[in-house]
This record gives sequence, structure tokens and C-alpha cells, in this order.
Amino acid sequence: MKVLWSWLLELCDLDNQPSAEDGARALTRGGLEIEGMTNLGAGFTGVVVAEVVAKVPHPQAEKLTLVDVITEHGGAATRVVCGANNVPAPGRKVLWAQVGATLPVAGGGTITLGAKPVKGIVSPGMLCAEDELGLGDDHAGIIVLDDDDHDHTPLGAPAQRALGLDDWMLEVNAPANRGDVLGHLGVARELVAMLRGRLVLPDVELAELSGAGEPPAFAVAIADPAACPRYTARVIDGLRVAPSPRRIAQRLRGVGVRPISNLVDITNYVMFELGQPLHAFDARTLTAGTVGISPAGDGEKFTTLDGIVRTLVPGDLMIRDGERGVALAGVMGGLDTEVTERTTQVLLESASFRPLSVRRTARRLGLHSEASHRFERGVDPELCALASARAARLLCLVGGGKLLGDLIDGYPAVRRPAAIRVRLPRVQMLTGVALDAATCRDALERLGFGIAEAAPEPASGFDVTPPPARTDVTREVDVIEEILRVVGYEQVTSTLPVLRRAPGLRPPDRGDLARAALAAAGASEAITYGFQSAARCLALGIAATDRRAQPIALRNPMSIDQSVMRTSLLPNLIAAVVRNQSHGRPDVALFEAGSVFLRRGEGMTERPMHELADEPTWAAGVLAGRRSGQIGPGTPWDVFDAKALAFVAIRAVAGDLPLRVRATRSVAYLHPGVAGEIVHGQHVVGWFGEVHPDVRKRLGVDGAVFAFELELTRLPLATPAQMQPIPRFPASTRDVSLLLAADIPAARVTEVIEQVAEPLVQRVRLLEDYRDAKLGDGRKGMLWSIEYRSPERTLTDAELDKAHETIVGRLLEHLPAQRR
Repeated sequence: MKVLWSWLLELCDLDNQPSAEDGARALTRGGLEIEGMTNLGAGFTGVVVAEVVAKVPHPQAEKLTLVDVITEHGGAATRVVCGANNVPAPGRKVLWAQVGATLPVAGGGTITLGAKPVKGIVSPGMLCAEDELGLGDDHAGIIVLDDDDHDHTPLGAPAQRALGLDDWMLEVNAPANRGDVLGHLGVARELVAMLRGRLVLPDVELAELSGAGEPPAFAVAIADPAACPRYTARVIDGLRVAPSPRRIAQRLRGVGVRPISNLVDITNYVMFELGQPLHAFDARTLTAGTVGISPAGDGEKFTTLDGIVRTLVPGDLMIRDGERGVALAGVMGGLDTEVTERTTQVLLESASFRPLSVRRTARRLGLHSEASHRFERGVDPELCALASARAARLLCLVGGGKLLGDLIDGYPAVRRPAAIRVRLPRVQMLTGVALDAATCRDALERLGFGIAEAAPEPASGFDVTPPPARTDVTREVDVIEEILRVVGYEQVTSTLPVLRRAPGLRPPDRGDLARAALAAAGASEAITYGFQSAARCLALGIAATDRRAQPIALRNPMSIDQSVMRTSLLPNLIAAVVRNQSHGRPDVALFEAGSVFLRRGEGMTERPMHELADEPTWAAGVLAGRRSGQIGPGTPWDVFDAKALAFVAIRAVAGDLPLRVRATRSVAYLHPGVAGEIVHGQHVVGWFGEVHPDVRKRLGVDGAVFAFELELTRLPLATPAQMQPIPRFPASTRDVSLLLAADIPAARVTEVIEQVAEPLVQRVRLLEDYRDAKLGDGRKGMLWSIEYRSPERTLTDAELDKAHETIVGRLLEHLPAQRR
């Protein structure tokens, strides 16, 4: 926010007279950072206040005037050639750029004036218009100083003093929770606290400005006091639209606002002065007699001042003339009730609205303004009446109006700041400074806080009541921070922190374990965005009731391709395959481990704003083309490679976890004949297989792609590896050859063997899967090797035969198989 140093000094009476640099340092020291300072009068030099003593027409040009000016009473006059048509009568003051003056030029840079002949007469400099000094766009005539400027600025003084440009503009970085400093009054309050002094409120006297007419019958109706804590209105009649006085216009320019007219400029002026946004309605367009504040209807249409028809939602707050909407509360007024050059009577609004409502409306409609910026951070309801009176006085003075009636004040629930108990030992402990009670009270009183002794132990603390504007102060620690701001952070000495014992090792991360194992197995890690397009998400063909088919949309996506949070790692990995193929790299082995983002609750389609998404950790991989690193063309990847990588990741996370593998046709994005699921206990923890041809087509992939996907969060972490002694006794193996149906997977045979729970079994391996027409249709042969060992003795043949035959018998009993 921009503030003017001279404006600040009008609002405070300081014990000393600091410079602008001193004030900036004091504000920054107190936590209100000054990001920059600009000398407003540095744009030109050598321009002085001069008095016109005579004027005559130029003998060679009827549009030129010869103007005699003086820069001191009784001094010699200098004749200047002027081409403006508004040269004033003798006795008025103008601005004379003398020889050697520097003036700004459009596009940057400056020019230096010299004596120049104009139609045969040498002109030592020129009389200046606004645009020639870089003050605006007006070139209709030279600057003629107003009466107030004429009375206060001596002849020969720099033009900067007459124009109010002998001033500094300070750029204040106002914290997001300090809406009270978004006006000169709030910054002046801080300056008074830091440098000692007293606050000086602007003149709001209205006794002599009341009109004799009948006041209009207006009433205020607030539907929800939480949405609009206070709404005030007053009527001013007999106004005339005209340019603002130069002092007001120049101050507005100094804070970055273009002057428009006196009626509009006054509302902006008071907003920057006090921090209270105002709005003026053309009162003759309001016919209902009641100003209502109520929520917008769903789909309600409203035309704002910029001529755009807006579609509203129930969260938007409306100002209404009866039932008709006339303004978006805190955001923008309506086109039908705007102040125009024909306006003579206004209804002046000064109100306070709920910050969240204004923020949502302004952001949804893209209507950020100086007013909404303040309402979004909170405007003190207690400020409304003061700002209304200040604006009303200025409107009457510069617009020639008179007040009709008294202030109409809707204030359903007066807010009283709650007292906060502050304990002196707590102040000393948190600040690390031995502050006494008197120092703390002095700091808080300088900030305008109310203080009462705490009973029954007044020496140990006190009760503090923040000013109404300080809504950010609600806790004891907030008050302590305020004390330290005023006392000075430099009072806190630098000390080394107490060293504590280093924390123990954190538990291993499932994602990190899977990454290390998959990279060691030869796959390359991909790191993709946590976002994807909705089309890419739905390309997997997952059922609509599955949470993975219900992505969470982003409010402000970087692009349409990153508009939703990812619900699976596979779409982005398959897209990486497409990119590799488009760059002539068809052989791909990629994996990724990371979070996916799922709506909470099965089948939810809408998620409350305050509820976070589930973020389980998954791992996924894709294989396309051929294996690399071999001499000559590598062999193509197949489904068993995807399965093997899945097991590599599982073993890295969960160790030697008992798992079952079974064929599946229920995974929409995998080929139904080349897909399997990995089961632990009663839960499916992953899938592997060939990506379905329809999915490949939707994602633009050429050729077969094999993939796996694991929900690592469902896997238990393996216990730390323990050293095992080298076996003392030898192992023995027995083979079994089975003839069984071709559709029985090897995992089923392994499952039956494990169910026997024979303690002597050390390892089970499949040695051969043999298929031949000689075996018969739908038949295959499988050769299994089973290793037996006892940690206590060498097994005898009888012990081996007993254990082995028990397992073979269970296989023949539970499987449609024959022993070969």
C-alpha cells in the first residue's frame, strides 16, 4: 500500500519532527515493513511559483500571450510567451519553468529548458500545464494555483510545495492479518506508537452543513448480521459534479489513483485516509425506501459498473433497493445507480462486510479492487460512522451539498473486544527479555490498548483490551508480540539454542524402499506431475463408482492437461512411454513411487472443502519394447517381467511376505487374458499384466505395454533383517511331476504346498512348465522341486519320503492332477 508522508503527519502529533527516512525506519523496526520510498517532486526541477502582473497579446500570433511574471514582491518582471488560453488575470499565481529547468518527457527521460525565440520574441522558459510536469494528461491550459495554494505558497517557492509534491511516498508491505493499516490513519497509529505522540483524527464536524429540505425516508435491513455487521447510510443533496481540488487530486495521484470527479474522488480519498471503503449511489435512482443487505439468489443476474452482466451464487452478498440488486457488497456497484455528471443527490454507504464473503466473490468474478482488498482483510465496524462523517463533510465542502437528515445506522450486534489476561512471567519467558510491568503497560498504551490490573495478583499481570480495529489480537501471545514490537526486537539478545540429543532414525519409507529396489533391478525412475488431465484419468476405463475414476479437480490449473489430481500413477507413466516413442526410443522400462489422491469414502462425488483427500503411497511400472543392454536386439518384455518387478518392490518393502497370485479379468485397463492380481491375506495389494489394447489406443501407445501397480500402503513393513547362522546340516531335494489342467496357475500349486505347513520345507521351485499335444487338449505338465532341511540333524530317507509323500498326497487331493 502507498502512503504519503505529509498525509501521515497531518494525522499524528509526534513528540519530535522526524524525517521521512526516520519514520520509515521506525515503522520497519515495528514490523510494518517499508519496501521503498519515492520522492514525488523529483520528476522536475527549476519550476517556481510566479505571480502574473500583466498580460498582452503577442504581436505576431493571436493565439499567443505575453505574460509578465515576478518571483518576489517588488522584483523586476520577466516576460514569458504562453500559448494557453487560460492565462489568468494579474494577481493570480502560475508555475514558471525557468531557464535551466528540467521537465519530464513522454516515454522517459528529461529535457532542459533554455531561452527560445517564439514568433520573434525570446521566451525565458515557459508557464507549465499538468502534463508538462508529468502530473496528468491535461493539456487544456496552464496550472493556475487555487486560492488555498495562493494563500500559503510564497512567490519563488518551488512548484513542488504549491502542488503538494514536496513529499515522500512510502510503499508499505501490510501483513495479511493487518487490515487496520490499509489506510493512513492506521499507519499513523503505528507511527505514534513507535515514535511517541498522539493521534489526530481528521475534521468530521457536520453541524453547519445540514440542509433545510425534507430528508428522504430510507431504512436499512440487514438479513444476516454475521455477513454484514454494520451498514450506515446518509443522504447529501445539492451536489455539483466538478473536478476535485488540486490538493485532493494530487494526493490521489500520489497513492496511485487517477482522479475522476469530486464525488467519486472523495470516497477514494477517505478510503485511503481512514482505510474504510465507501460507495456513493445516485440517490434519485433508489425508489424503494429500504436499503437491504441479503444473499444473492442462485443464478441471479446483475450488471456491474463496468457494464458486464454477472451471474451470482448464494455466497455473494447483495445491496438491494427493495428487491432490486444495486451493488455487490464490498466488491463493485451497479450500473443503474452509478454517480454521473447529472447526479445532484447521493446516498453514501459506509459498511463492514464478512471478509470471507467478499474474498470469494471478488476472486470468483475477477473483480479485485482497492475496496475489496480492504474488505477481504477485515474493516472495523467502529470505523463506519467516522468515515461516513468525514466523507460527508468533504462532499459538502467541495461539491456544494447539504446533509439531509441524520446518519442511518444498522448495527445489530455491537462488537466488544474481549479482555485478554497477560501474565508478566509469560512475557519474560517468551521474549527472553526482563521486561517489567511499567514497560509493558507503556508499550500497550502507546498502541491504544486498554489496561486493567488483574485481580487478585496485580503485580503478576494485567487484563488487556485490544482496540476494536485490532481483530488480529486474540491471544496472550499476540499481546506479547505487540509489546515486543514497540519495545524493540533489538532488545532480544542472541543466544545459542540448547542442543538436544539427535533424534533416532525415522522408520523406513515404503516409497524409498521400492524406488531403491526397482532401480537396482534395472528400471529407470520417472518423476511425473501429481496432476493430469481428466481425459487421461478416465482413459483407464475404471468403473465410475471406483474412487480412482473420481479425480479431484483443481480450482486454478496450470493447463487443461493438469486439471485434476492423479488417482493412479499409470496414466502419466504410459504418457511417458508415448513421449519416448515419439522421440525414437521405443524400449522403455520406467517406474514411479509416490502418492495418489483419492476422495474419502467409497462412491463420493462431492467432497467438503475442509476435508482432505486420502493420499496412499503406490508404486507402478511400465515396460515397452525390448530389453536393453544386450548384444544385438534384446528380447521383448513380457508379462512375467512386470510380475517380477512387482515382486521386487514388494520384497523390498515387506520382506518374505506370504503372497498369492491369481489370474483376473476384473482390471479394466489390463488385457483380460494376460492379467494377474497379487493377494496378501484377504486384500489385493497389486496387479500386473498387459495394458488393454483399448486403453493403449486411447492414450496413443504403439505396441504392447506391460504394467504393474502396487498399493504400498497396504503392505506391512518388513522387520529388520536378522543374522542367521549358516546351516550345519545339508538339504535334500525331492521332485514331483504333475499332469494337470492347463488353466491351473503355478500359484495354485504353491498355495496347496504352503497349506500343508510342513516345517521341513525350505524352498519350492517350479522347474518346468511343459505343454505338448501328446499330453491331450487342455493339459500341461509341471515339474516341481521341493527342498527339505532340518536345523537339528541330517534327515533320513524315511523322514524325507514321509514329508514328501504327504505333500504329494495333498496335491492330488486338492487339484485335478495326476502324478507322472
